[in-house]
Amino acid sequence: MGTSLTIDGVPVMEWLTPYQRRGLERFEHRSGVLYWATGAGKTAAALLWSQQSPGRVVVVTKANTKRQWKVEAQKFTDVSSRILRGHTTTPIPHDCGMVIINWEILPHWLDVLIKWRPTRVIYDELHRAKNWKRTQKAVDSQGRIIQQRLRNVSASAAHLSKHVPRRLGLTATPIRDRISDLWSQLDIIEPGGWGTNWKFIHRYCDAKPGKYGGLDTSGRSNTDELKRRLAKVMHVVTVDELAQHLPAKRRQIAYLDKEDQNAPARGFKAEFKRAAKAGPSALLSVRLAEAATRKRVWIIETTLDAAVSGQKVVIFTGRRKDCDRLGSTLAKKLAKDDVEVRWAHGGNTAKEREEIRVWYKDNADPCVLVGTHDAWGEAVDGLQCTDLALFAMLPWTPGSVIQSEGRFARHGQTRPVLIMYVVAAGTVDERVSELLLTKLEAVRDTLDDDLSGEVASVLSGEADEDAIIASILEDFT
Repeated sequence: MGTSLTIDGVPVMEWLTPYQRRGLERFEHRSGVLYWATGAGKTAAALLWSQQSPGRVVVVTKANTKRQWKVEAQKFTDVSSRILRGHTTTPIPHDCGMVIINWEILPHWLDVLIKWRPTRVIYDELHRAKNWKRTQKAVDSQGRIIQQRLRNVSASAAHLSKHVPRRLGLTATPIRDRISDLWSQLDIIEPGGWGTNWKFIHRYCDAKPGKYGGLDTSGRSNTDELKRRLAKVMHVVTVDELAQHLPAKRRQIAYLDKEDQNAPARGFKAEFKRAAKAGPSALLSVRLAEAATRKRVWIIETTLDAAVSGQKVVIFTGRRKDCDRLGSTLAKKLAKDDVEVRWAHGGNTAKEREEIRVWYKDNADPCVLVGTHDAWGEAVDGLQCTDLALFAMLPWTPGSVIQSEGRFARHGQTRPVLIMYVVAAGTVDERVSELLLTKLEAVRDTLDDDLSGEVASVLSGEADEDAIIASILEDFT
C-alpha cells in the first residue's frame, strides 16, 4: 500500500499488525470482508483501505458509533468527514471526502449518496444486512405488475453497492443464526457474484419445503465448496491469532452522542436529593451512575458482538440494580448462542462472588461477567483472562482507574485485553474523561504504562480530592 501516512511518528505499514497488513494488501484493488474478532483493529484497517485510491468514501455503521468513526477518521486519514443524521436529506458538499451514516437512515439518504458518486464504501457490522428481500410486487400506473425495489436497510445497501466500485465489509459475526444469512452480505460486497438468494439457499443451505409451508433453510450442503468460495472474499482473523500480535493492554474511549444514548433508569430523582444532603462525593457518584444507565443499549450490543465472536467480556457498572438488569438481559440474549452470563455485586454473599470469580477464571469458553466497581474493581484476582473490559461507569480518580485496570493487566494475564471506557456526551462523563482519561491516554503514549498511575495522579491533582470533585461537578450543578 503506497502511503506516506504515519501513526504516532511511525510509518503506517510498520505500525500495523501483520494480519492488518495482509488484509490491506489482499483487498487493495478489490472488494472483500474483514472477518476479524472484536478488538482486532477493523476500523483502522478499513479507514486505511479507504485511502488506497483517490475518491469519496461512505461509511455505514451503527448509530452509536458514528462519532467514534469520525474521531478515528481524523487519526487515520487526512480527508474531511461529515456525519449524516436524520431522515431529512441535503446535498453533500463536493469538497467532503467522507460521510458517515448509520444503517437505519441509509434508505432515506440512498439517492443523495449515489448522486455524490463515492468510490469506496465501508459496511461496518455487515451482518446487520442479512435480509435477502430486494424487491416486492407492485402495480404501476398502467395496471401492470412490476417488481419494485424495497427501501429496507439490506436492499438499500445492495443498491448502493452497485454504484460504488470498491466495497469492504467488517464483521466479527457473519453468521449469527444460519448460513442463509450470508447471501445478503455477500451480495452487497459482490453484487450479482453469488447469484440469486434462491440459488444460494438451494446450493448451500439444503433448502426444502418447510413443515408449515415456505422453505426450510436451516440446513447445510456443499460446505467444502462454500468454504473455498468464502476464502476468496473473506480475510479471517481469529481470537487466537489476535492474541499473538496485540500488546497486553490497550485503552480506548468510546463517545456516545446524546442521540445515541438510551433514557436513564428511573429512580434517580430521589437519589440526587439524598446525595445532595450527603455531600459532593456522594453527588458525583450518583451522577456517574446515572450516566452509566444511559449507555445500557450500547453496552449490550457491543457485548453481544464480542461474546458471539468468541471473547470473554467483563462489564463494570455502578448500581446493583443496573448490574442485575444488564446481567439478566445479556443472559437471555446469549442463551441461544450457548454463551454463559453471570453477574454479582455487593448484595451477593462473599461465597457467591467467589464461586463466580472461579467460574470466570477457569472458563476457557466465551462468557460474560457483569459486576459493580465496588465489588470487583479492587483486590480481585482472576479476571486477567479477559478479552474485552467495558467500563459503563467511569472511575473518577487515577487510583481507581489503575486499580480497576489492574484486574485485567496483571501477573498471570493470558489474553491481550481491550479496556474500553464508554463516555456519555452531555453528562458528567465528559468532565471525567477530559480531566482524567484523556490525560491517561497521553501518558500511555509517552511513558511506560506502569508509570501512568503516578503521573496521572499529578496531572489530575489527586492530592486534593475535594478540588477534583468540585472541578468535575462545576458544570453540573
